[in-house]
Amino acid sequence: MNDKSKYLGFIACIALFVFLVTFPLTAFSQAKDKIRMGTAISLSGPYAAGAGMTTLPNYNMWVEEVNAKGGIMVKSLGKRLPVELITYDDKSDIGTNVKLLEKLILEDKVDLVLPPWSTAMHFAVAPVVSKHGYPIMGVTTGSQKMVDKIHEIPYFFQVLNMPRQQAPALVEILVEVGVKRVAVIYVADLHGIEWTAELVPAMGIAGLDLVKYKSYPLGIKDMSLLIKEAKAANVDAFIAFTYPPESMLLTKQAIELEFNPKALYVGIGAQFPTYRDAFGVNAVEGIMSQGVWNPKVPYAGAREYFDRHVKRWKKEPDRSGSAMVYSTMQVLEQAIDKVGSLDRKQIRDVIAKETFPTVMGPVKFVNQVLHEHPGHIGQWRNGEFEVVGPKEKRTAGAPLFPKPPWPKK
Repeated sequence: MNDKSKYLGFIACIALFVFLVTFPLTAFSQAKDKIRMGTAISLSGPYAAGAGMTTLPNYNMWVEEVNAKGGIMVKSLGKRLPVELITYDDKSDIGTNVKLLEKLILEDKVDLVLPPWSTAMHFAVAPVVSKHGYPIMGVTTGSQKMVDKIHEIPYFFQVLNMPRQQAPALVEILVEVGVKRVAVIYVADLHGIEWTAELVPAMGIAGLDLVKYKSYPLGIKDMSLLIKEAKAANVDAFIAFTYPPESMLLTKQAIELEFNPKALYVGIGAQFPTYRDAFGVNAVEGIMSQGVWNPKVPYAGAREYFDRHVKRWKKEPDRSGSAMVYSTMQVLEQAIDKVGSLDRKQIRDVIAKETFPTVMGPVKFVNQVLHEHPGHIGQWRNGEFEVVGPKEKRTAGAPLFPKPPWPKK
C-alpha cells in the first residue's frame, strides 16, 4: 500500500471514528423532544385536600409557564425541551405511592420525579429516590427523623420548616403573650408525633402548664369530645396538630361549642385561603398556624407569583407550602440550566451546593437542609396570614392576643 492509500485510509478511520462518536449524540439530540417528569401524589383520600391546595396547582402552573417559553434550555442538546408531567393517584396510601413511584422510574423511565404530599409519604419515598438516583426537594414533610438520617438519603433535600425550628417559635409567642395553661391534641401519625415531641419539652422548659395532651386517629369525624375536655380545663391556649380535614372540623365544632381560647393554633390547612373563606375573615382573626409565607415577604417575584396563581386558578395560594413548592420548581429549572443536561447526579450536586433566587427567598441547602425560611408561625390578621414568629421576620407587628370572640350568628 502506497503512502497515498495509507493517508486516505487513515482519514477514513478518523471519519468513521467521529461518526461513531457523534452519531449517537446527534440521534439522541434529535430524538429527545421533551423532559418527562412524574409524580405519585394524593388525588383522592385524606391527603388530597392538602395536595390539591399546596402542591398540584404549583406543579401544573410551573409546567405551563415553562412550556409557554418553549421549555427548559438543555445546553448539551442545544435546544429547549418542553416538560411533560405524568401524574398518578396514590389514593393517600403509602404502599401505593411507593409502587407508583417505582413504576414512574422503572417502567415510564421519567427523567425526573416530583415529590408527594405529607410527611409520611416523604418518609417512605426518600430511600427509593436515593436508591435510584432521582433528586427531590421535600416541601410538605416536617420530619426531624428525616433530617437526622439525611446523610443516608443523598438525593433528598429538606425544604419545609422543621418542628425543631417551629416549636420554639410557637412557645416564644405563648410566653410573650402571657399564656399559662395549654391543651395539645395531635394526629397520631409522624407529623403529629414529631411536632409534639419538640413542643412539649420546650413548653416545660418555658414553664407552661400542659393540662391536656391527647392524640386522635387520622380521619376522625367528631372532635367535640376533645374540644369539651379542653374547654372544661379552662386553658389559655389550645394547640392542635391537624391535617386539613380535621382543621376544618375542629374550627367548625369549636364555634358550635363556643370554645374560644385566648390563643388558638390550628394545624395544616389553617393557613389555606379556603379556610379563611369557609369561616370568614372575622372568624379566623387571631388564629395561628405553621408556615409561613405571604405576598408581602421582601423577595423578588413574590407578589407576581401570588397574582399569577390567582389569575390561573381563581384562588389564592396557601400561606405556607404553595410558594415553597413553586420555589423548588424554580430551583430545578435553574439546576438543569446550570448543568446543561438531564444528568441526575449532576443536577443533585448543583442543588446541593448552589444558591438559587426564588419567590420564597434565596434557597441554599446546608447538608441537604434548607435552614432559612420567610417565617415559622403565622396568624390571620385582617384577612392576611401574617408572619408572627420569629420576631425578626414579623410582617404585622406583635401577635394579636387574646384572640377575638367568634362572630355572633
